[in-house]
Amino acid sequence: MKKNLLKFASLIVFGLLLVGCNDDFLETQPLSQASDVSVWSDVKLAEAAVLDLYQGTWAGTLTREETTDAFTDQAVFTHPGRGVDGYTEGKMNPAGNFMDMQWFSWPQIYPFIRNANIAISRLTANEAGFDQAFVDQMLGEAYFMRAYYYTQLMRQFGGVVLLTEPLDLDSEANNPRGTFEETVNLILADIAQAETLLADAPASKQRAHLLTAMALKSRVLTHVASDLYEPSKASSVATIASYSNPELIGWTGGSQEQRWQAAKAASKALLDATTGYKLDYTAPAARDEAIQNYEDIWLQGDENQDYIWGRSVEEFGFGSRTYPGGDGWSQGPGMVALYHGPNGYHEWAGTTPTEALVSKYSMADGTPFDWDNPAHAADPYTNRDPRFYATILYDGGPWKQRTDDVVKFDKFNELQTGFYTLSDGTIINGVDTRQGPIEDWNGSRTGYYFRKFADPRTPASWPNDLQKVDAPYIRYTEVLLNYVEASLNTSDEGEAVAWLNKLRFRNGMPAVTESGSALVDLYKNERNIELVNEDARLFDMKRWMEGPESLNKPVQQILIQATQKAGTPAIDPGDYRKDPAMFDYVYRPTDIVFENRIWQDHVYFMPIKQEEIDKDPSIIQNPGY
Repeated sequence: MKKNLLKFASLIVFGLLLVGCNDDFLETQPLSQASDVSVWSDVKLAEAAVLDLYQGTWAGTLTREETTDAFTDQAVFTHPGRGVDGYTEGKMNPAGNFMDMQWFSWPQIYPFIRNANIAISRLTANEAGFDQAFVDQMLGEAYFMRAYYYTQLMRQFGGVVLLTEPLDLDSEANNPRGTFEETVNLILADIAQAETLLADAPASKQRAHLLTAMALKSRVLTHVASDLYEPSKASSVATIASYSNPELIGWTGGSQEQRWQAAKAASKALLDATTGYKLDYTAPAARDEAIQNYEDIWLQGDENQDYIWGRSVEEFGFGSRTYPGGDGWSQGPGMVALYHGPNGYHEWAGTTPTEALVSKYSMADGTPFDWDNPAHAADPYTNRDPRFYATILYDGGPWKQRTDDVVKFDKFNELQTGFYTLSDGTIINGVDTRQGPIEDWNGSRTGYYFRKFADPRTPASWPNDLQKVDAPYIRYTEVLLNYVEASLNTSDEGEAVAWLNKLRFRNGMPAVTESGSALVDLYKNERNIELVNEDARLFDMKRWMEGPESLNKPVQQILIQATQKAGTPAIDPGDYRKDPAMFDYVYRPTDIVFENRIWQDHVYFMPIKQEEIDKDPSIIQNPGY
């Protein structure tokens, strides 16, 4: 469906269904008789109403400067005062002292659930006598979107308020939370409906169809099987063990083994139903080819086989009510390079990688990177996992053409995140540092920037760096990793290794040799670096119950100091570039005083905002709040 139709859908549904992304779901206004007639008796308007359900996805992880990786060990948000510390310092509370990401937000998602309920009700009744194939597709999409939104809430809150019919005024004040099991069962029932209704729907990377529903089922069941939702494991956390309503945050009956078997079957079904991108290598891809393989996945966007479902800029547009940018591109993915790029390119360094993330990238031969290894410490950015070079911008790494006003500081288009002393004593503060000459307030605090999701083909500096990079919500590789995890948890190491090798070979890494706990650790590391900035690490950190390991430590930067070698020719400061033949480099991982990171166990589950509980006292708060 082209962009202009989505804009049309947005205008129609915004006006007729009285839905705004800031509405509270408890302030529901029923459809007027005019709305019923206008929307559900006309094929185009009915389809527009269903298309509008996709608006609540925003652009997922590419929506804003802050990514959910900034709530974990893997990244940090550069600019204080926006609520990221609610997560990283454990400050979040029901008053709302935390960043509420739109695509996971209780008050911002429920209006879309309400509209899904309206669509399901009206299409099921089908009083207009629409063609059955049309009704099936629209119903299937509505069920899928309701399942997706409840999944977003389940991952944050556990069991939530389950609304399956349009509310009327008399029913709004008494809607208690469903149990975790009830919430999951509703999601799975909606997915099953979607799979049936969309069995013959056309394949699409923008709209739900059979494969999309299968992929979501894999994600849901992987979460459900995880330790955070298994009471025998989660009871090690004091706030969870003492909670008076464990049924709201965990699966209190049945076997975790059975849940892992279900997750394994769901993931394998998707893997068998379609194919991934370049997973047929029998040996590691060459380094440059592997870098390109990883970069292709987001640069090719919805044209790449790995991309199952997301928001595609060209096809589904961003000039709509959840993206009010006047030029159609100046929100979300259109601004990712600007959001996260280096200040030396006049960009904002919004979310930047930590040294903790960079250290997760092993050496190219598969051995772990280790700062205590003198060879690694002397030359840390050589011979690393190829995904490192496609994900991270680092000191001396190549990047785009500098803008005209910055060329005098860097003629070679290389990142400068260190401090360089020339033979005459002149000290150069790298142009991409917080002490540099260009917009120092936008410099990285860690010495790194994200390259992933930034299009190297578009010029730097606003407004010229608007880009058209699609926002992936679910990738084939995520389901592959889900299958590996389920295989490990059902004692099927051989299957886990076989699929891990497919992924590693595509990425230029050697075959797996680990087993037992070492294999589990390797799998987790693969998942961490493969799904950087894809809304994965935050939820993996929680469901693996790794909160303390992730956040109970300070952020580290890389401090880089270089000194020109004696006897080398004098150079002008504007002619500096990284050159180990000319300079001696010292790299020191260093704690920084920024965000007093400390893990608090209540962060495993989000607080329900007090304003929601005030409106409906039947809603029970999550543990630790």
